[in-house]
Amino acid sequence: MCGYKNKNNGIKLITILILLMMQAAALAVLFPGCNMLEGGKDFLAERFSNEKQMEAAVETVDIFFELLVKKDYSGAYEYISSENKDSRSRQDFIMEFSDVTDIVSVEINEIEIKNNIAIVSIDMIDSYDGEKKMYKDIEVSLIKEEDENWKIVFWK
Repeated sequence: MCGYKNKNNGIKLITILILLMMQAAALAVLFPGCNMLEGGKDFLAERFSNEKQMEAAVETVDIFFELLVKKDYSGAYEYISSENKDSRSRQDFIMEFSDVTDIVSVEINEIEIKNNIAIVSIDMIDSYDGEKKMYKDIEVSLIKEEDENWKIVFWK
């Protein structure tokens, strides 16, 4: 009987070793899966970051057009890109809006961001001589500047 117990213990030991080897092999196969999990984490972080960027770009467009509706052209000028400010003055910007239609409302439809460029599609209603007109799918271009703020590209 003593030989039987030792033989049985040996079989158990071999079975345990085989199971441990199988687990080690499974972990080795799953190791790239851990990289996939890290990739998933990076994907989610990028996704949330992109959503924050979208929100920031949309907020810039909202504020810019709110200021135009209020005819606060000087305030709106602060939301145009540095390059535009370098090429034209605040007075040039204000003159763009003299004797033109009045913007009544703006509705944002969608946004697309690629790197440091954003395109925001809007619908706009304006008024001229008492008549209102709707313009659909106007594309507003923005650029993310060095300070990480989105700015309107007004003059191309």
